[in-house]
Amino acid sequence: MPLVAPNLDDRRFADLVDEAKTLIPRYTPEWTDHNLSDPGITMIQLFAWLSDIVIYRLNRVPDRLYIKFLQLIGVTLKPPVPARAELTFTLSNANVSTLVIPKGTRIGTVAPTASPSISAPTTLPQEEQQAVVFETDEALIAIGATMKRVQVYDGATYVERTTANDPLTQPYYPFGSLAREGSALLMGFSSTALFPTDEINLYVRVYTDPNDIVPYTCADSTTVPSATVVWEYWAGTSWEKLRVVKDETIAITTSGHVYFTGPKDIAKTTVGAVTDEELYWIRVRLQSSQYEMAPRLEAVLTNTVRATAAVTTGDEVAGSSNGTANQTFLTASTPIYAGAVRPLEERLLEKKRLKANPPTEAEQAVLDDALRLREYVKGFLLEVQEGTTIRPWEEVEDFYNSDPDDLHYTLDRSAGEIRFGNGTQGRIPLAGINNIIARYYRYGGGSNGNAGYGTITDLRAGISGLGAVTNYWVAEGGADEESVEDAKARAPKELKARDRAVTSQDFEFLALEAPGVRVRRAHAMPLYHPDFPGTPVPGVITVIVIPESDDPKPIPSEGTMKTVCAYLSARRLLTTEVHVAPPNYRLVRVEASVVAKATADPAQLKTTIETKLSEYLHPLTGGSDGLGWPMGGAVLYSEIFRVVLQVDGVQIVEKVSISIDGEPIPDCTNAAIPADYLVYSDGHDVTVVFTSTS
Repeated sequence: MPLVAPNLDDRRFADLVDEAKTLIPRYTPEWTDHNLSDPGITMIQLFAWLSDIVIYRLNRVPDRLYIKFLQLIGVTLKPPVPARAELTFTLSNANVSTLVIPKGTRIGTVAPTASPSISAPTTLPQEEQQAVVFETDEALIAIGATMKRVQVYDGATYVERTTANDPLTQPYYPFGSLAREGSALLMGFSSTALFPTDEINLYVRVYTDPNDIVPYTCADSTTVPSATVVWEYWAGTSWEKLRVVKDETIAITTSGHVYFTGPKDIAKTTVGAVTDEELYWIRVRLQSSQYEMAPRLEAVLTNTVRATAAVTTGDEVAGSSNGTANQTFLTASTPIYAGAVRPLEERLLEKKRLKANPPTEAEQAVLDDALRLREYVKGFLLEVQEGTTIRPWEEVEDFYNSDPDDLHYTLDRSAGEIRFGNGTQGRIPLAGINNIIARYYRYGGGSNGNAGYGTITDLRAGISGLGAVTNYWVAEGGADEESVEDAKARAPKELKARDRAVTSQDFEFLALEAPGVRVRRAHAMPLYHPDFPGTPVPGVITVIVIPESDDPKPIPSEGTMKTVCAYLSARRLLTTEVHVAPPNYRLVRVEASVVAKATADPAQLKTTIETKLSEYLHPLTGGSDGLGWPMGGAVLYSEIFRVVLQVDGVQIVEKVSISIDGEPIPDCTNAAIPADYLVYSDGHDVTVVFTSTS
């Protein structure tokens, strides 16, 4: 098909003059003479003529040149984001104490043979997906000991919750519904071998109702938990504290892993409601409690580790330096999954310190090793061989602050392009053969990684003693590469914000830019505090984020909100208090009765009308402009009527009724939506007939 050049701006001379005239009463009401003889009108016409010329020339710019202009100002397409999942392994031999599952163990997706009995959403039918490979993010010491019994002590009685701890069942209260101080969750382990004394990893999955997700306050200070918990084990005569290495759960309020060292003096016993067998018992006890709401758990699992839909490669020769300026090299695989580069302020401080005290050869080797580790953790390690010396180079966002001797490069993760400096800003690698080496990187990403539960089961590593693997929860967070149209719309905002959040538009734009998550929409509300929705609070701004999602009611996850919080907090003014909140929703349902044209298929017409209504009321693609339902936008009766009437095949619309959250509104009446609410729909009732009943 022929290529059609984009019309970047369709305004002409007359449009520009008319637009300028309409602004006169708003900004200069004392200017009342708008005749052609007025000098001001002459100036308007002059600038409109100049603008018309610029717009004409702009519309002659091909799409490719537009992309090159974006690259020139440092705007590139956002790379795909890989999905992440929690994978649970099962050992084939329970008689072993521990089994090490290395970091980077690969597991692929397969199409499900049957749907598990759990009401969890899937994002894409697995039959329509190609196999996606996940890699474990860290090494896992799998234990042979099995969690055989689980019970809850609510401060008064013991209740067994072994069945409830199954991921496929309903959530339960680990400390009872009141979460009193002194209550505890007890886990009894059975082991034919000695209880492991290596590091043990428990995955705690906290249940979060989408309606109960609370806003996050973005601050630089460490999060203070609303309760205090203590992890303990039975040592034979008393409960003793476990040596906890890391607890990501923030007092059982968020999903995460708990790492602790297996105790050597743990002993078997019977506890509480479990009197028929002796087990090794570990408990988490609630020492102090100020929970706003008692936590609920979906499960506590052993042998579970995070995995990312990205593949690791390394020791790849990217090319040979010829000693010229601005050299570029390409990696063999894309898109590259990598973390954020080191902050500019930190790099400048280190550079200043090293200039004042130049390192010795031994000290430089230590610095190089530290850089290797930092780049490895970030996800991309590049080394350059110059003569007999191989040194790591550091990724930077640009070369504006690079000196001639700085070992810097930039990386376009989508294209896999490595770019070096020009000798003035960034050092030029010395000429050599096959001396540009991508020592380590991970690549992958996209929405196809959002695998359904129970589908990541294809173990691709031959590890003796390992039986099976699965994911009890869906993989989340995968997103495709940004489109060119979205990048065009983003470029002016990026130039305006300049990585600092001052205006409401800055906060909205930067929320969309948060790395590692894909936020589709963001809405900033100045003076709005989530705890005091009806009272303006000076110095406060709340950013409502709506993630990329196939769900009709998109709700950001805890991880998404925390990531956006951290990103905005680093860029806000010191005096600004920032909150990140999920959107509130009102359910809109339409009941319509239409008369179809004689040539229409009534079943197809009914489906089309319901689809059009759902699209119009969708938080991400709805509204009159198709960019998502506006925050606080009223549901207009006339617009709902128009959507139904404009469907091809509709001859007469006899009746349209609208209900909000199940409450019908009077006919021909608009429904007001609060300023911090969106609308969504989960279906409509449409009746199609061929003869009017009126």
